[in-house]
Amino acid sequence: MKRRKLAFVVLGAVVLSSLATWFASTQIRSPAEIAARAAPPSASPILVPVEQRVLATKIVSRGTGSYGSPQDLSIPRSALKPGAQVVTSLPTTGAVITAGTVLLTVSGRPTFVLDGAQPSYRDLGPGMSGADVRQLEAALRRLGLNPGAVDGRYDQATAGAVTALYHRRGFEPAIASSEQVQAAQSKQSTVINGAIAQAGVQVPADEVIFVASTPLRVNKIDAKLGAEPRGALVSATNSDVSVSGALPVEQANLVKPGADVLIDEPALGIKATGTISRVAANPGTDGADGFHVAFEVSVSRPPAALVGASVRLTIPIKSTKKSTLTVPVAALSLGSDGASRVQRSVAGNITLVRVQAGLSAEGFVAVTPIQGDLKAGDLVVVGIGSSNTVVK
Repeated sequence: MKRRKLAFVVLGAVVLSSLATWFASTQIRSPAEIAARAAPPSASPILVPVEQRVLATKIVSRGTGSYGSPQDLSIPRSALKPGAQVVTSLPTTGAVITAGTVLLTVSGRPTFVLDGAQPSYRDLGPGMSGADVRQLEAALRRLGLNPGAVDGRYDQATAGAVTALYHRRGFEPAIASSEQVQAAQSKQSTVINGAIAQAGVQVPADEVIFVASTPLRVNKIDAKLGAEPRGALVSATNSDVSVSGALPVEQANLVKPGADVLIDEPALGIKATGTISRVAANPGTDGADGFHVAFEVSVSRPPAALVGASVRLTIPIKSTKKSTLTVPVAALSLGSDGASRVQRSVAGNITLVRVQAGLSAEGFVAVTPIQGDLKAGDLVVVGIGSSNTVVK
C-alpha cells in the first residue's frame, strides 16, 4: 500500500516537472525572433477616393436681421406759424407709412410724408420757384394729383393739387393772407432767396417731410404728446428686411456690393438668400468697432423669424461653379519639373498622374488630369500608415 502511494507521488512529480519544462520552453525566444517582433510594422499608403464636387471659398460671419435704412424724421419751424406748437398725435410703432400719409399732427395740423431727396426747409406758396417746388410737384403727380407742369413754379395748378392732397386726408390746406406771407417772408428772406411769395394755398415747412423712398415702417417714437416738436420725432426704416453684420478689416476688401449671401440659423428654422447691398467705406462706423467694417445684406423673401434674429452669413468668394474632380490637399505633390501630381493606387500598384491644380477650399483642391487617367472613385495616396488604409 505504501509502495503504491509512493509510485503515485513520483508520477505526479514527473508530470508537473514536464509541464513546467514545456511552459518555460514556450517563453524562450531567439534574438532574431525578438528583433522581428519589436520591429515596426511595414509602411503602407493611406488611400482616399477622388470626389466630384463643387468647391468654393467663403467668408462666414454673423449678423442681425432688421428692417433696413434707419432714419430720423424731423420737421423745421414754419415762418407762417409764429406761436408755440405742440405734438397732438403720433403714429404707432410698426405702422407702415406710405407716400401721402399723415405721419403725425402738430397743433392739429398734419405733417405729410412725400417722396423726395431734398428735405423741406422753407414754406412754399404761390409765386415761389425752385428745386424744392419741382420736387413737390413731382410728388403730387406720383400720387395721382394734377399739379400742372412739373416746372419748379408754384402756380394755381400746384395750389389745386395741394388742396386735393389735404382734402384726401380730411384736412383743409393752409391759406395765408398777404400780410401773413409778407411777415413770413421777412423772417425767412435768406432762404426764400428773392422769391415773390403770394397769398393763397401754402405748404408750411412743418407740414411735409420728404424721404428718399416709401413705404416706411415706424421703428421708434421719440416725440411726446403735448411737447414741442424738436429734434428727431420718429425713427423709421424702410419696409425691406436686411441683415447687418461686420467683417474683420482684412476680409472686408473681399466683399463687394451685389455679392450673393446665404442666410441661415438651423435652431430657428431660418433659411434665406440675399445680396450685399452696402459695405462701409471705413472701419469703426455704423456700430462696428475699429477692427471691423460694417456691411448690410438685402434679403429676398425674408422669413418672419428673421427680424431680430442673430443668423449665420455665408459669403462665397470664389467657386468652381460646377462639379469638378477634387482630391485632398495632402494628395497633391510637386514633381522635379515643378508640375503638380497625385499618386493613384490600382490593385496595390501606385502610378503618378500629372494634374492641373485649381481652386483650393476646405482642405480640398480641384484637379484636372493632364497626363494619366483620373476619375471620381479612384484611390489616391494622402500619406503613409501602418497598414493599407482606405479613408472614405
